[in-house]
Amino acid sequence: MKPVDDSARREPEIRPMRPEELELAVALWERARWDAQHLLEERMAWGHDSNLAHFRDVVAREFTVWLAIEAGEVIGLLAVGGGRVDQLHVDPPHQGRGVGSVLIDHAKRLHPEGLALFTHQRNEKARRFYESRGFRVTRLGVSPPPESEPDVEYAWVPES
Repeated sequence: MKPVDDSARREPEIRPMRPEELELAVALWERARWDAQHLLEERMAWGHDSNLAHFRDVVAREFTVWLAIEAGEVIGLLAVGGGRVDQLHVDPPHQGRGVGSVLIDHAKRLHPEGLALFTHQRNEKARRFYESRGFRVTRLGVSPPPESEPDVEYAWVPES
C-alpha cells in the first residue's frame, strides 16, 4: 500500500456557523478548553447548559463564528469581530495540522488593519501559537471575575 502524502492535504473549508451547528460548536469548544486548561475548567465547573447559553447569547451574538470543516466534521472554530479574536479553538485530535493557522489567517484577512486577543498566561501552547504567527504581547493582567486568572493581551499589526 502506498503511503499517504500529507503535503497534498487540502485545507479545511472555513465558513460561518449555521444555527443548527451550535451544539457541535459548543461541544468542540468544551473539548478544546478542557484540553488546553483543564485546571481552570475544573475550578470553574461550568456545565454544558451554561456553556451553551454563553456561546449562544454572548459569543455568537457579539462575534461572527467561523467553522473549519473537514469531511463534513467541525474541527475548529473562530469567533472574531471588531478587530478582536474572542475564541480560536481546534478540536484536540486535529491540533498540530495547520487548522489553527488557517483560522488565524482567515481572521487576518477579515481584519487587515490588525487584531487583538487575550489568552491565559499559563496557556503556553496558545502563547507559542500566537507569537509564532506575528502576535506580540501588549499587556499582562488578570481576567475579570469569576475567572480571575492571569491573562495576556496580544496584538497583531500587519507589517508596513
